[in-house]
Amino acid sequence: MSDNIGQPAQPNNEPINVKPVKKRSVKKIIGYVVLAFAVLVVVLTFFVNSATKAPVAASQQFLHAIQADDAATAYSLFSVEAKKVVPSDQFAALVQQMAPIINTGEKMISKKVNGSTGSAATSEVVYEIKGTDGKTYRFTVNMTKEGDVWKVLNFTSKAQ
Repeated sequence: MSDNIGQPAQPNNEPINVKPVKKRSVKKIIGYVVLAFAVLVVVLTFFVNSATKAPVAASQQFLHAIQADDAATAYSLFSVEAKKVVPSDQFAALVQQMAPIINTGEKMISKKVNGSTGSAATSEVVYEIKGTDGKTYRFTVNMTKEGDVWKVLNFTSKAQ
């Protein structure tokens, strides 16, 4: 048996290599947070753009048909419900009045898609158009999804 039982261990004169705990600088932490936020913004932007791509394309097709005074094409983009409410001849008369005023370029200012289980997805796309009469118009196209196709539910055009 050893005579050292119950006695404190003899110190070893060898130096102990303790690695210091690395502290991350505040700048690095802020950098990581900013980077994570930037990545999140890019991912969300991609998701929103992909989710709104089809209704935006349909709303642009509708608006461009009105701007070109092509009531028949614009009317063909109406949903079943919209066609029940608006007769094609009344719509054609409206397009004939609107086309010369809003046949300038448009700027999309907002887009959104709503969807819930058990009901058709809907979308709203809002444009700003400088009219030939010097006024700025806000043109809102409300869309609904019929099967796999986005159709125009209704639209408004208001001078700002």
